[in-house]
Amino acid sequence: MPHVLLETPSPRARYAARHVLGRMVGRSVTFAASREELRSADGPKLYYGPDPVEGAFPLAYSGYFDGKGEAPSAHGAGEAFTLFPMGNDLDVLAAAFHLLALEEDREITARDAHGRVPADELLLVRAKAHEFPVIDHWALRLDERLRTAFPQLPEPARRYGHTLTVDVDNGLKYAARSLHRALGAFAKDIVGGRTAQLTERWQVRAGRARDPYAAFVDRIKDAQGDVDRTIAFVLVRGEGRFDHAARTGHRAYTALLRQIGKTAEIGLHPSYESSRREELIPEERDLLAAASGHVPTMTRQHFLRWRLPDTFRTLIANGFTEDHSIGFSDRSGFRAGTCTAFPWYDLEREEETALTLHPFAVMDSAVAGGTGEGLRAAIGGMKRISDQVRAVRGTFISVWHDRFLSGHGEFLHGPEAMAQLTQHAKA
Repeated sequence: MPHVLLETPSPRARYAARHVLGRMVGRSVTFAASREELRSADGPKLYYGPDPVEGAFPLAYSGYFDGKGEAPSAHGAGEAFTLFPMGNDLDVLAAAFHLLALEEDREITARDAHGRVPADELLLVRAKAHEFPVIDHWALRLDERLRTAFPQLPEPARRYGHTLTVDVDNGLKYAARSLHRALGAFAKDIVGGRTAQLTERWQVRAGRARDPYAAFVDRIKDAQGDVDRTIAFVLVRGEGRFDHAARTGHRAYTALLRQIGKTAEIGLHPSYESSRREELIPEERDLLAAASGHVPTMTRQHFLRWRLPDTFRTLIANGFTEDHSIGFSDRSGFRAGTCTAFPWYDLEREEETALTLHPFAVMDSAVAGGTGEGLRAAIGGMKRISDQVRAVRGTFISVWHDRFLSGHGEFLHGPEAMAQLTQHAKA
């Protein structure tokens, strides 16, 4: 177990050291309180500060955590991108903390139409480094140097895996819809001349045909042998402009949710307005628990709308332990520079929290252009991202939507695309 002396043992520095030197490589870290304690410790010794300690491995130190390096310096682009460069090295702890603590999300004032930080404003995207899990590369390169200095250290305890997640935005296309919503859709079908859809809608509502979106459950069941974990994030509100879920109290939707629960873990997909009205989150948690029989402890925000620190604090206060909202809505890649789950750090309270953020790397709707055909054309890029995760033995998290996995209508090629990716990304 490495003993580490932090010259400035701030909560931020401790968080970064625990994560980079510990969690990312599967080791426990012990902090030394003084130079004397570090010298007398048995086993590998590491020092993070300006004045080296004899016998201790010197970690590159920029002074960031003691206020000497407030603005992150950057160098290079793409896979060669670094933060806080120090000659031929970099201050890995400072670089990792800057990205994992989502510091830019507090600093950037620009917002898109849905209130999110535009991806093009982020440093990783501007440096074309977002397609690489740079923190994982930095951590593994540092660990390799540590194992050269201390041969008794074991290999990093990391294992590649694929977590398949599904955002259940609709659940059902026609069934379990309110009458006024069904009548509105009926009118649109007539005006649009969509006679086949009109007939299908009323066949389903009359109970004479299976709802076409329900087929997504079959797809995730078929993928079970090729993935390590499956999670379905369920939206429970359906009457808003951006919320289209079926009614959770309807027997058809309740039956579907119970079926999902036999195949996947169930998490909450908090509604569009929940990022502004946090009181909706516990209401929606309780609705989902009642309908599914599972009390959710995981979330992914609908439309990836979240606010710092409000959204994550609300999740913690309501018993959630995982959030899966960190990713891009308009491209593939690593929004926080990593494919390793990490605890959310509350910058205002200066504390590591019990909420673990699981960053996803690819999402069907982000690359598909709205159709299954577009998704099929984009599958090569999604495979390349999975290869990046495999190279660092991280966790590849893919995001799919019920409508794409249904294979219905314009989403015809969605199931094929998912099958291709899950086969390619199989551990």
